[in-house]
Amino acid sequence: MDTRRAFTPLEIKTSNGASKRFLTGFTLIELLVVIAIIAVLMAILMPALQRAKEQARRINCSNNLRQIGLSLHMYGGENDGWLPLNASGSWLWDIAYSTTDYIIATGGDRHTFYCPSDPTKSPDMTHFWQFTQNVQPGTPLGSVPEPETGRDHHFRVTGYFWMMDTKSGRPYQPEGTPKKRWVKTLNCKQPANTELVVDATLSTGSDTKTASFAEVRGGSWGRWQILDRTNHLIHGDRPDGGNILFVDGHLEWRRFSEMDARVWSPYHWW
Repeated sequence: MDTRRAFTPLEIKTSNGASKRFLTGFTLIELLVVIAIIAVLMAILMPALQRAKEQARRINCSNNLRQIGLSLHMYGGENDGWLPLNASGSWLWDIAYSTTDYIIATGGDRHTFYCPSDPTKSPDMTHFWQFTQNVQPGTPLGSVPEPETGRDHHFRVTGYFWMMDTKSGRPYQPEGTPKKRWVKTLNCKQPANTELVVDATLSTGSDTKTASFAEVRGGSWGRWQILDRTNHLIHGDRPDGGNILFVDGHLEWRRFSEMDARVWSPYHWW
């Protein structure tokens, strides 16, 4: 190995005023050692930095659900405890224009409906925000007018699963243990144990060792070949867990190991 120094002239004045020039520098081995130390430090710090960023996104996500909970409780307070129910839409993350109107009017905004941990869905993506109008991907937000009437019949694709029933009743029921039911009113039994809105966690199968949680063919695949994914992933493709908003208004973080597959296919977990 070449160990020659990368010399740099260094001039030092002696006590009698004379100048002496010295050659200083690092050997190639010394430079490689420094680079190796920096690489090791980066390898140690990057996971910690990623965890800190995900923790911040998790907090923002919980704030979204907290705002949704406040708005839904306000709605229920004005409607004898009844919740706003979709007139159309069958997927759990479908929510009526009229419901988003109310949540935005009572303190939310478009970002409230999307988990910041999922970069594949955002409030600026018109094809999700105006899903039933079949707006094409890449269409600028606001360029396609929304209908002024019948807004409960139009729905948006959001980043959360809404456990609320529909006006005509969902054609399927959640599976798993304990048994779950879709929610219609805030005056349900055991509101502290009944999920109202939860982080989207979905997969291609029930075998967690082989199923994909990062590339799932859902409703957007058939229309635009856009894959869906779980909100909170670790190591790129493994589910970490999700924020859970309960009917009584409190929030919890639920680890994925505590979730069950309750709707399929694809498989929806909470």
